[in-house]
Amino acid sequence: MKISESEMEIMKLLWKHEGAVTTAELLRELNNSWKTTTVITFLKRLNAKGMVGIRREGNTNYYKAVVSEEEYKSEQTEEFMQELHGGSVESFLSAFYGRKKPDKKEMEEIRKWFEEL
Repeated sequence: MKISESEMEIMKLLWKHEGAVTTAELLRELNNSWKTTTVITFLKRLNAKGMVGIRREGNTNYYKAVVSEEEYKSEQTEEFMQELHGGSVESFLSAFYGRKKPDKKEMEEIRKWFEEL
C-alpha cells in the first residue's frame, strides 16, 4: 500500500513515538505548520489504509502506527521489485548497476547477504 509524501511525514512522527499520540502532539512536532483539519484528514486516510490505529478516550483521539517502518519498507520494496523487475533480483541488480560491475566490497556484501538467507 503506497502512501503520499504528506502521509509519510505523519508516519515518520508516529514511528518515532513508542505509544499513541494526539493530534495536538503531532501539530507541535510539525511546528504548527499544518492545519489541524489537514493532520486529521491524513490520519483518517492512514487509518483507512490500515497504517494507523485510533483509540478514543473522552473527546481525545490517540493515534498509533500499527505497521512498523520496517514492515512498510519491506512491503514497498517487494511491490517495487514486482512492478519494475517482475520479482527478478538479476533484473534489479542489472538496472541498479547499469553497465558498471559491482566492486569487490559490494560483491562481498551481496554474497554475505545471500549466505545469511
